[in-house]
Amino acid sequence: MHTFLFQEGLWTAKGEYVDEAMNRASLEGETRVTHSPDVWLNKGRMTLRLDGKKVEIENLYRIVPFAEGSDFTTWESANPALGTLRGHFIVIGDAILSSCTSTDARYTGTEFLLQESSDRYINRGTLFSTSGRISSWSLILSRKG
Repeated sequence: MHTFLFQEGLWTAKGEYVDEAMNRASLEGETRVTHSPDVWLNKGRMTLRLDGKKVEIENLYRIVPFAEGSDFTTWESANPALGTLRGHFIVIGDAILSSCTSTDARYTGTEFLLQESSDRYINRGTLFSTSGRISSWSLILSRKG
């Protein structure tokens, strides 16, 4: 049974971010999942250190709760740099897959979360613009509380 997204909790994230010029940076942060009857929230803050600079990335996903017996749902996120992103989550065995597109169709993204244990997920993802790759990331999510 999946725990990330499906159970409320605080998760730490640690790994690597790669930008469009193939510059690598360490990436650390936290994300908190909360549930209400109408919406699940996944609110996260990540910090990356690139060229000696500290960059903060914040996201707030508004997720439609999975319907009883369904293996997929939709989500939306307002991103200051990208605009509104809309996407889907689908559960396939031990993985949660996600894809998204910005409302202006300039950006697309793909991400997966592979469950290693109830308290640990491997996360990989990438973001593209109409002109090419923007970024990719490789993270480990660990349940903190």
